[in-house]
Amino acid sequence: MNTAASGEPQRLAKRVAALMSCSRSEAERFIAGGWVRVDGQVVEVPEARVAEHQVVTVDPAARPETLVPMTLLWHKPAGLPLPEALHLTDDLVRRWFTPASRSPSDRSRVRPLRAHFHRIQPLCPLATDESGLMVFTQSTPIARRFLQSALDIEHEWFIDLTDGQGPGEADWRAGVLRSLAQTMDWQGRHQPPARASWQSDRRIRLVMKGCPPGQLQRLIGRASLVVGSVRRQRIGRVALTGLEPGHWRYLLPAERF
Repeated sequence: MNTAASGEPQRLAKRVAALMSCSRSEAERFIAGGWVRVDGQVVEVPEARVAEHQVVTVDPAARPETLVPMTLLWHKPAGLPLPEALHLTDDLVRRWFTPASRSPSDRSRVRPLRAHFHRIQPLCPLATDESGLMVFTQSTPIARRFLQSALDIEHEWFIDLTDGQGPGEADWRAGVLRSLAQTMDWQGRHQPPARASWQSDRRIRLVMKGCPPGQLQRLIGRASLVVGSVRRQRIGRVALTGLEPGHWRYLLPAERF
């Protein structure tokens, strides 16, 4: 379907409303849903201005559906700093969440839309030298769960030691696990004890509930570990499995933290 309006440039939503014989709010949902093209290019901004000569088309399969809040999973690469205020600018969104970096393992079948990345909130940030699973959400219930139940959510980490530390003595290895599992008070709160185990000569698996910024580094320092890398493998029941560094995917409806 197409139309060419007359007169001065006007809002795309107004053109679509006239074209589809629908309300302005329905037209905005058509546009935000990625169903509308201007001169062959998808435009997802209802307030965009279109000139008289421009051709507006609406996909025949279009439905004026209300957009639902989205949650994304991202494998943060090591060495990548996060903004101090964790405010994702449009530039960061364009760099981190591109079509090319969407994981081939994404089974959501969701069509990526510009609206999916608007006001998306990062949860459980990672330090610059850390890698692994991060969560970004538009969902108020998910954000509230991470805020109100932070100490009940498990975080699984893989800690790889440098070449200078490794097999070691049996007593030393056992002492490392005891130190990591020892309870600690953090910022006036009593933190639950962690579970630690050796996965290989130089890799430790650490599972802990909650992870306030700085707590993991304090545990590592208390155990006198010289660390080569730290990766978060899992948050709650959602794991990093299948996500390569720098790749992202949508959280599936059946997945729960």
